[in-house]
Amino acid sequence: MKDDRRKQIEAMVARRDTVTMEELRREFGVSMNTVRSDVAYLVDTGAVEKIYGGVRSVQRQEVPLFTQRTQLRADEKRRIARYAQDLIEDGDTLYIDAGTTTMHLVDFLDPGKHVTIVTGNLYVAHQAYDKPNAELIVLPGGMNRRTNSVSDVSTLEFLGRYQFAKAFMGASGVSLDGKLNVSTYIEYELKKLAVARSRQVFLLLDGGKFGGSSLMSYGSLEDMTEIITAAPCPEEIRDLCQRKGVRLTIMD
Repeated sequence: MKDDRRKQIEAMVARRDTVTMEELRREFGVSMNTVRSDVAYLVDTGAVEKIYGGVRSVQRQEVPLFTQRTQLRADEKRRIARYAQDLIEDGDTLYIDAGTTTMHLVDFLDPGKHVTIVTGNLYVAHQAYDKPNAELIVLPGGMNRRTNSVSDVSTLEFLGRYQFAKAFMGASGVSLDGKLNVSTYIEYELKKLAVARSRQVFLLLDGGKFGGSSLMSYGSLEDMTEIITAAPCPEEIRDLCQRKGVRLTIMD
């Protein structure tokens, strides 16, 4: 219940930009001490920032619209997805993350493979219609036009019901110390849960995702079964994968 309330607080602040502590107390029917505890937790995670008498959403670097990002390194993303499709086996239950690389997995999926796909990625949901042997489970939630996916508190509850043979994940960026960055608290929770529910996890990244940092990271490269990317891949990333025993595949 506490975790759900904190996610709902983060979503409320994201919608309204600024919310007072008293508004939070009334909205959730809890004591002011509980509100202070929840806010302190969210401030520590980078989900919100404290202001006098309340909280406000964190001003982060704007993520480009989905339609803009699909045009960046498009051929590279499709090559990565084509390679990753070969990792899917008949009978697999798959989680396919939101993203402009992961979305192409279904484009190359062998129509003869019997798989179950769980996703909030709306492109994947649309394209899976033409794969007769793919059972599709679409996560619930509100549509995010920047990621062309659905995500909110209800998405997390629904996702937690499933176990996956393989998850194909994305990230908004990867810092040189191997942290997998996200831009919102809901993304942080959703990706972290998907990784925890999967036996194998494959990270699909175009070569432009390396460098930079973020207030939140849902994991690190060493949590992945394999990283599939393209040049340029920094030497720091190559060395980190070698030290941690993580398979790194760089597409030509």
